[in-house]
Amino acid sequence: MNTRWKPVINQKLCTGCGACIEQCPENALGQIAGKAIVLAPETCTYCAQCETLCPTRAIALPYLIMYAAPSSASDSTSR
Repeated sequence: MNTRWKPVINQKLCTGCGACIEQCPENALGQIAGKAIVLAPETCTYCAQCETLCPTRAIALPYLIMYAAPSSASDSTSR
């Protein structure tokens, strides 16, 4: 995975409950000073389990939404 796209953990909202760490299938998350952090961003597969189960919504997974250019009418009728 491209490491620029990784879970973002809001340290002010994180309570350190550890639910995200326990459920991460890739062991990408860990805990330092009682707060969750992304220890191994290269192993994150963006499964979104951490974001879904965080009780304080401290975890967000940024996504890049791209729109395809509309195809022209002549492209679809020329075949």
